[in-house]
Amino acid sequence: MEETLSHGRRKKRKKTRGKPTPLPPLDLSSTFDQTTFPLLLAALFNTHSSRSRCLLNNFLGSLLLLLLSQPPPPLLPQSFLSLFPRLFSVRPSVAALSMEVVGAASLSSIESNAAIASDDGIVKGMLWALGSGSRRLAKAACNALMDLATSPVGRERLRHFSAIDKLLSILCQVTPISSGAVRAQNIGKGSTNCFFRDSKVDNFPVLILDAAVFLINTSTKEFLDVIPEELLKRLLTLLKELWNKTQGSALSSHCRLEEHFLQSTQADVAAAVFRLSMNSSFANWSPDDIRSSIFGNTESGFVNFALSYWEDSPLLISADLNNLENRTTIFNSLLPSFDPMTAEAILNSVLQGLISCPPIASDEMDIFSFLNEVKGVLGSPIVYGQDIRVLRTPKLASGFIQNDVNKELHFFHDSVNSKFIDVYSVKKCKEAFQEGYTIAIRGMEFRSDKIAAIADALAILFGQPSVGANIYLTPYMSQGLACHYDDHCVFVYQLYGKKQWIISPSSSTLLPRLYEPLCTLPNLEGNSCEHVQYLLKQGDILYIPRGCIHEAHTIINENGSRKNDSDESQVELSANFSLHVTLGIEVEPPFEWEGFAHVALHCWNENQNRASCQFSDCRFGSRRSMFVNLLHYAIRMIANDNHMFRKACMVAALPLSSDDSLSLKNRATFSYIIKYIDANCSFAEAFKSIKTAVQGKSDESLQWMRWLQHLPQEGDREKVDFNNLLGAFEELAIFCSDNFEEATSEFSTIKFRFCRDAVFDDACQCFQLLLDKYRKVRRQYMNGMLSLHSLHNYSSLEN
Repeated sequence: MEETLSHGRRKKRKKTRGKPTPLPPLDLSSTFDQTTFPLLLAALFNTHSSRSRCLLNNFLGSLLLLLLSQPPPPLLPQSFLSLFPRLFSVRPSVAALSMEVVGAASLSSIESNAAIASDDGIVKGMLWALGSGSRRLAKAACNALMDLATSPVGRERLRHFSAIDKLLSILCQVTPISSGAVRAQNIGKGSTNCFFRDSKVDNFPVLILDAAVFLINTSTKEFLDVIPEELLKRLLTLLKELWNKTQGSALSSHCRLEEHFLQSTQADVAAAVFRLSMNSSFANWSPDDIRSSIFGNTESGFVNFALSYWEDSPLLISADLNNLENRTTIFNSLLPSFDPMTAEAILNSVLQGLISCPPIASDEMDIFSFLNEVKGVLGSPIVYGQDIRVLRTPKLASGFIQNDVNKELHFFHDSVNSKFIDVYSVKKCKEAFQEGYTIAIRGMEFRSDKIAAIADALAILFGQPSVGANIYLTPYMSQGLACHYDDHCVFVYQLYGKKQWIISPSSSTLLPRLYEPLCTLPNLEGNSCEHVQYLLKQGDILYIPRGCIHEAHTIINENGSRKNDSDESQVELSANFSLHVTLGIEVEPPFEWEGFAHVALHCWNENQNRASCQFSDCRFGSRRSMFVNLLHYAIRMIANDNHMFRKACMVAALPLSSDDSLSLKNRATFSYIIKYIDANCSFAEAFKSIKTAVQGKSDESLQWMRWLQHLPQEGDREKVDFNNLLGAFEELAIFCSDNFEEATSEFSTIKFRFCRDAVFDDACQCFQLLLDKYRKVRRQYMNGMLSLHSLHNYSSLEN
């Protein structure tokens, strides 16, 4: 009995000796080094002692409360910051608490964040602790890393030490994300949903993934490009799993940072997938394959089309002609994406897994700028009017073009600009189809890798940045779009069924430009002799130039009668509906012949700048750039009235080895353009228009010039600010008003020398560089969106 009591007393005395000496009140002023610092330093060198560990825990806990208080305390003393690398290496409980202090200090002020980020030992220690065997320490390190990453300086330092690679390496080692580790949960009004970590399961892998997503979405190209390929593949797999476990939830760009909520939303996961995939590549057809599949095995087929039909006349390219086997190989690669047995099956395959493709600006040359603009949007449900339309034209054409273009009816007439979200909406699409509505889906080159492969090769063939693709599913004896014309050329490929097309040549010699308002259709009644009808059967291709008025409707067979034969084949039954894909070659303004003229002028001016030291005349000094810009403007004015300037420039089209007819035509067109500029560009008219814009402080007539900033410029001379074109022209307007005759002479001299000395081959090289810039951004967008659709379809298939 006595021994037991004695033993109890000894235990009590031992516990008393373990209590730490009370700390003086925390003071982070200059007195810190004289009071608290010696105690901490002594405790760090004696961590085997329980008293020292208790002292450290006591201090760190008090400091954490102080950092979380309002207002936040001043900067942590540099002497204390120097202790953190050592604190990270002691027992996990102390190290984890130290990590929490680092995180709180990182959030307390910008200055504290910068001080911690600049300390290599602290940053390296945080990354080392991520791989700790102690989950408590590893989680604390991950949270501290996220806190440090709240500032640009912190993110930059973490990327400098390859934090993303470290996070991804740990992800490959830890337990995969379990099915219950994460789910989506609403945390506010509307559709504000976030990922939620279940506290009952091991959520460390999800926490690591969350940190990786955050750093990826704030990284530049340089950091993304160095992520090892194997780690990148693993991360994409994990992101698909995460998406799969939370699919069906609404998206949000904001998230409340509480204990069990992740930083990342579903939109953030989508953005990370996009960023990691935008520089990838997909299986592609070569331009030669596409050329031969459409125009035949000989190069003369494409050349003849370019010289005789392109942007001029419609053309039916029958499936019975010109290398049917190659066409079947390429275009029939699309067929497995659709189920031909029933229209409902096609609808299911078409509508499954669609997400929105937000539009990208026509002159966007920086994919990261686009990603900033659509933050919180990527991965969201498709939008009616932007991604999908469900429409019909009530009265079918009877061999004549309809004159009333306002007859289109939209099934979702109350849903314009609303999101197309749920299964109910898909069911309504099927009901609409039964009622005669056409289902039209835009941006298929961003949703199907097989369509993307065809579209990309077709763009290269015609020397353009990109080709858009839509699909149209039209029911029996129905018409979708009303009579209209397009501002781009299209190739229509008939996938299933048959469709009757009625086309009228354009009544105007001016080709409609992209992004310009479409004019009202002319009255074509009584001119049926000018209409051409084409019956498209499976495998046929129809070319329709921009500006050609057209409409189309489905039929049952050639004579429009319905068969009653019960033994009718499934192929014949498939004619009850039509499925076709349109490949639209949209000629961006820089890639018209007018654009080529601007490129040629730019190249000439660059040559003048390189040789400017040879000229003593002030007219070839600083003012030349002002008059060159005025000549750009004058070219635009005359181009509005000449359809040759609006035609697509094909100097970058697929080179042909055996036939230079197209090249000769390009040179002849360039010669015509230059002579027309020399004869018709007027200083007086251009100056008058510029003066009006400057006086009215309206730059609307100048916005088209913004794309000129993407042309390469050499030297350190002052460059034109294309985002402030009024300012650039204001000085010119003042000079020309005060010196009209001299200005007229200088303009005429510059115009004459340009038209005399412009070099076609120089312009071709610069034109190709510009095309490569446009093409790169559009391919990055295509790759990112294709990966997102692959991710979403992965989710659908898994469920």
